Amino acid sequence: LNDGNNIRFSLDVLGYRRTVQTMGTISKVFWSEEDEASSKVSTLYEIPPGLIYADSSVSYGSRPGVFVMDEKNAILKIEKKEGLLGVRSSMVPIGKFAATMIQSED
Repeated sequence: LNDGNNIRFSLDVLGYRRTVQTMGTISKVFWSEEDEASSKVSTLYEIPPGLIYADSSVSYGSRPGVFVMDEKNAILKIEKKEGLLGVRSSMVPIGKFAATMIQSED
């Protein structure tokens, strides 16, 4: 964000949590004497409460006052505290969004 061609805004969110469960069975191979094996796995996807940062690159358009946003590579990030007592932080990507310039009809 230091080259002056990017825009960042933040949104204060309540958070999001989703648990995905996967179950499966491995069938017994006919020459094996072992029983069928079953497995159950769950994965937790979470966005903690707090600020989400939205980053997009911006460039000049074909006319004065028109800006072109990077519609495909705009990224959503959260700040993740790391290290001893959370003294270090890093920006972790959590998704993408579409950034476009909306012009008024004046």
